[in-house]
Amino acid sequence: MLKTKIGFIPSNWESWDGPLADGSKWATKMRDRCVKVLETIPGIDLVVPSVKLTGDGCVSNIEAAKKTLEFFKKNDIRGLIIGNMTFGMEVAVSTVLNGLQKDIPILHFCTRSGPIEPGPLGGHRTTDTWCGQFMTTSALRRRGFKFKHILTCNPEEEAFKEQAETFIMAVNAMSTFKNIRIGQIGTRPDLFESQVVNEQLLQCRFGQMVVPIEQDLLFSYVENMKDNDPAVKELIKEISRDVKMVDKTAEALTNIAKYELSIKKLVKEFDLRAVAVSCWTRVQARLHISSCSTFGRLNEQGIITACEVDIMGGLTMWLMYNAALRKNVPDFIDWTDLHPTEPNVWLAWHCGNAAPCLKDKNCCQPVLGRNERMIQWDPNCFGTLEFKLKSGPVTCARLVEYDGEFNMFIGSGEIIDIEPAIRGAYGWVKVKDVGDFEQKLIDSGTVHHGCLIHNPKVAAALEMACYFIGINCFKS
Repeated sequence: MLKTKIGFIPSNWESWDGPLADGSKWATKMRDRCVKVLETIPGIDLVVPSVKLTGDGCVSNIEAAKKTLEFFKKNDIRGLIIGNMTFGMEVAVSTVLNGLQKDIPILHFCTRSGPIEPGPLGGHRTTDTWCGQFMTTSALRRRGFKFKHILTCNPEEEAFKEQAETFIMAVNAMSTFKNIRIGQIGTRPDLFESQVVNEQLLQCRFGQMVVPIEQDLLFSYVENMKDNDPAVKELIKEISRDVKMVDKTAEALTNIAKYELSIKKLVKEFDLRAVAVSCWTRVQARLHISSCSTFGRLNEQGIITACEVDIMGGLTMWLMYNAALRKNVPDFIDWTDLHPTEPNVWLAWHCGNAAPCLKDKNCCQPVLGRNERMIQWDPNCFGTLEFKLKSGPVTCARLVEYDGEFNMFIGSGEIIDIEPAIRGAYGWVKVKDVGDFEQKLIDSGTVHHGCLIHNPKVAAALEMACYFIGINCFKS
């Protein structure tokens, strides 16, 4: 599971920290309660000042703030959580903020105040956290930081855990999205103008590099690999396991194994995090195979692979995969069609490139055969893996760019078990309002390719990541 380092500032003002009737202090107790909950949230590697570092485990004064800042820098935190344990110390928090990069994602929350102690003239307030939080959030705004806020609650409340989890998923997605190298293997189809990409803008905004790789280099790796190579023979057995094969030839099966091994070699050689690959029609003419099932297998192994040289599609998949903490495998799809009779249901489909782990458990044996669409151009297209996608809630998304502005469509739905069956890898997706879904696709400028992942929490995480990164969000 993917994890990233998140700093935590438990903010305290010692003058508003008790003492309680039993002589104890409130802030450290609340700090420990927050830490206990945060450490249970998937994807977090929590970096928090200790009692040894700051005296109370909180950031209560300027000296503690300086020590905490150095501690955060040493650990190279990628996100920051600020919580008011008491009224909080604005200038101490500001001291930490002044030493951090302005693009660091920040989550702020305020705990509920401690008990009001009785006295002869009336109750004595010990913390006043609700008041102090407004000084903290003002300090964030004055310095130009983007942040999200959790409405006042205690760490054990479900709202806190849900929103903290969304933040942590978003930071994991963001921290892995920037500065990646994505491979472009071959050229995009000349009929797909929508696959154009602004490389300079990707470099400028996200520090990303598109690495162009000649398709002939991939072909040469395949053709120079021996048929009796032990790795090839072992992979043929793996590819053939638990599938029904139709129209196979020994040459095609061997080349599919070589093709997968060759893409892996390129990924390692060029230090890539994702690839977008040309999959028709040169690969059919040269290697006599279809690429589809290979792409699904690569995605299952964490090598994010998009069809038809769709760079932006590959980047969308990579962002979704990391928002899911790499626990769920994304699928590269077409927004294909509406269901002929069922309202608010549309077809998520592609030729046969879904990861094997996405197969519905009640589906019949997957079919490894020829690409039903590609066969019109070339009969040598064995290599699609056809099955029905597993049912359950999903997040759909797509990143696009127009006139220097990046847009992200985000849709929520559920794959349902419904007829008719379709050739290829497919799932019928039911949404709340397909009209709104369609309008948001249009408004965002989404193209015919999309991405899908079996994790409904990814939708909120993507929306938050877009807020911090500076991507316009269109959510349905």
